[in-house]
Amino acid sequence: MTISKTLLCASILCALATVAHAQDAAPASTDTQAATTPKTAQQKAAEKQAQELQAVTVTGYRGSLEKAIDVKRNANAVVDAISATDIGKFPDTNAAESLSHLPGITVDRQFGEGEKISVNGTDAALNRVLLNGQTIASGDWGGNPTDTSGRTFNYSLLSPEIIGLMEVYKSPEARIDEGSIGGTVIIHTRKPLDLPANTLRGSLGYNYNDRSEQGNPRASALWSWKNADDTFGFLTSVTHDKETLSRAGIEFFGYTTGANITGNPAVTGDPNYANAKIPVGINSAYFQQDRERNGIQSALQWRPDEHNEFNLTGLYVKGKYDNFSESRYVCPGCGDLNKLTNINVANGYITSGTVSADTGNGQPYAELDANYRKTEVSTKSINLRHDFNGDEWVFTSQVGYTSASGGKDPEYLMKYLLQNGGYDFGYDGRNTSVNYQNGSAANWGLPASPAGSPPGDTSLGGQYQAGGIYYEQTTDRERYAQFDASRDLEWGPINKIEMGVKYTNHFNGTQSRGNRINTTDAISLLDFDPGSTPSGLFDGLHASGDLTDWPTASKGAVIDYLNSLPQGAYTLNYPAMFGVAEVTKDAYLQVNYESGKWRGNVGVRYVDTKDTSNYYVNVDGGAYNRVSNTTHYYKPLPSVNVAYDIDEDKVLRLSVAKVIARPRYSDLAGATSLNGAATGNFTASAGNPDLKPYQSTNFDLSAEWYFAPASLLSVEGFVRKIDSYIVTTTTDRALTDPTTGQTNVYSVTSPVNASNAKVSGLSFIYQQDIGAGFGIQTNYTYSKATTHADSNGDTLNLPYLSKNTINIIPYYEHGPWSARINYSRRSPYFTQVGRLNSNVFSDAYKELDLSASYQINEWMGVTLSATNLLDSTYYQYADIKYAPIGEYKSGRTYSMTLNFKL
Repeated sequence: MTISKTLLCASILCALATVAHAQDAAPASTDTQAATTPKTAQQKAAEKQAQELQAVTVTGYRGSLEKAIDVKRNANAVVDAISATDIGKFPDTNAAESLSHLPGITVDRQFGEGEKISVNGTDAALNRVLLNGQTIASGDWGGNPTDTSGRTFNYSLLSPEIIGLMEVYKSPEARIDEGSIGGTVIIHTRKPLDLPANTLRGSLGYNYNDRSEQGNPRASALWSWKNADDTFGFLTSVTHDKETLSRAGIEFFGYTTGANITGNPAVTGDPNYANAKIPVGINSAYFQQDRERNGIQSALQWRPDEHNEFNLTGLYVKGKYDNFSESRYVCPGCGDLNKLTNINVANGYITSGTVSADTGNGQPYAELDANYRKTEVSTKSINLRHDFNGDEWVFTSQVGYTSASGGKDPEYLMKYLLQNGGYDFGYDGRNTSVNYQNGSAANWGLPASPAGSPPGDTSLGGQYQAGGIYYEQTTDRERYAQFDASRDLEWGPINKIEMGVKYTNHFNGTQSRGNRINTTDAISLLDFDPGSTPSGLFDGLHASGDLTDWPTASKGAVIDYLNSLPQGAYTLNYPAMFGVAEVTKDAYLQVNYESGKWRGNVGVRYVDTKDTSNYYVNVDGGAYNRVSNTTHYYKPLPSVNVAYDIDEDKVLRLSVAKVIARPRYSDLAGATSLNGAATGNFTASAGNPDLKPYQSTNFDLSAEWYFAPASLLSVEGFVRKIDSYIVTTTTDRALTDPTTGQTNVYSVTSPVNASNAKVSGLSFIYQQDIGAGFGIQTNYTYSKATTHADSNGDTLNLPYLSKNTINIIPYYEHGPWSARINYSRRSPYFTQVGRLNSNVFSDAYKELDLSASYQINEWMGVTLSATNLLDSTYYQYADIKYAPIGEYKSGRTYSMTLNFKL
């Protein structure tokens, strides 16, 4: 810590000394002095408008690259950017996918498309997204295991048509909101006075997914108007998008050991099966989802005189993510260890076995689930901004509000149990098989509950529970007020001073409740209008036997059945409920300088954060009690950015900064959720209200050569010296289940603070307009992390860090034709601590996309695109690739879009 502070202070002093030396070595000439004469407010406004008008006249993919390079070239910090190819037209239909083409930025594609991004090897939750410089609340649909009550944004909700420019600040400036370790994404939307009057842009399209074999329309429209005096304008953009997904998956529910295997099974291979690992469960999953998103973004802009400007902007997005998830799984490690008759042991794993119903230990356990989740996600924000352009000072005031909601409203949970017979299983790290003695629809069902039992009787065994109905609502909202002041100066090398204060009041919380629904009469899957999994759904997943072809239930029949039964009482799910109120008060001072070939900024942001966590706990199985916990901390965050223009084409940059990222809101809740009462594998998850924020000293260094228009050759180095970070660890604790009153030893995962980690890496960027219409974008990033072991001696992993990532994007643009190919690959990366304390990794992933367009005439063009042409497999494993956790395919998507402008 001392060394980091010393280095940072030294860097600040070095920067100040450098600019002072530059001032002495290069006295201003008469021409320079004339050029720096203070400008009037009218001149400043005219220059700003001219720059913004110039930015929007750039069209085409090559033009968007030129604009992005200009942003990078002129920035004082280490910045990457993506620009729209035209008004209302973005390079990709998903903003996260566009960002993933930049060096050091990766996305996780578990559900086919990117939803969140990682920057320079850091967790997606540690990289903030700002809309026009302000927080945008985010909601999740409740079914993605990577969903967290974090502080990032789900990009799948954001229509790219509203975006004019996206900047990624990999090195911070004091004026930019804190909270990112890897980088901050700033999304800039368009303003009506920057566009020609009565600008109209739109698109009509259709997309098709080859795995779901379904297609849907998409459309967008943007209209902008302003008066003849260029003082008042209005802009609105509306979007509609729908996508139908069918995801096939083979899943393993973690691993346990063979220590509890009884019955002396016949063993082949290694006889030491007691210490070998065996899958807890093996599942075949069929996931269907309709993603429908509708949004509107509007802006009012008013310049009543040369001194004042008002901007009112608003965004509203409503998404429906309804999904029907069916799965059928066996449970060799969660109830059938005493029914194994034959096993094979290799490399420390029980790789195959036979589970029999003839051992005298009861019916083997296998389950078929049919769960329908209704979910609606909404995001809205409104911001009012006033700029006063005085002759010397510029004052900016902003107030705003943003909120989001999501969750399950409700989720219908239904199960069927295997009635007779056993099964066998086998896997080798690539191929997986399960075969039932009788897997037909007639052999799946539930018995009738005992006569006279009350609705939802929790004293009955699990075999009598048909399912339940579960509600969960997540809320994320923020109110804020901000005041900024800036002034152009002529104090030697210092040319501008910026200062400001900001107040935010943020709340994030979850409410949940559910009930238990028991059977009244015996049921069979045959009663639920059964179908079967689509032919070819599991192609490419190396699955065989009964994993690929099995009976399914009708969604409507499931919902009708659960609603028709006597309903158990709804009870609050206390361990999942929490609310975190966070108040921050910030103040900053930033000094910009330029002298000769040197430029940059030096600043400090002072952060005051108060978190109040409310959650529920129980002691020794008693009633849940509401608990409140408050933490308060203060952090000064200095930053230095230095740019040296070697000549007109070459730039060197250095940045040093202290940064923080706050914990996920759910991690700040101290409740403990218990699992395993039915299976005997007792696990639990807990929060930690005393978590401290991530703290890091960031170093960035880059060398950039802009050797031709739309061309760049650069190398960037980065180090994140993380003094404090958060990891998930597992400990054994004796806990009492309040629903059963039984005390057992649980394997409890919970977040804790760790120290002394480092992420470092290099990015190489090559981009060139080759000629004859051809060009290329390429970048490669190497990153690594070093961490210390925990108290148990286990190595701690930093999530979402791939050692190698590469993007290769050749493109062609000439006359009315344009085409590009996007190829990307990222190496394996850790994602989370999974079931039974397994370290879950995602394997290397390759993506190949294609886009081609033809401009029919001045006002109309057509674009054809294809994503995931390789139909890549998303593969997860526990610690080693030989031990699978999940294997998924989401299919290829093809789309055609007609763009028009009037």
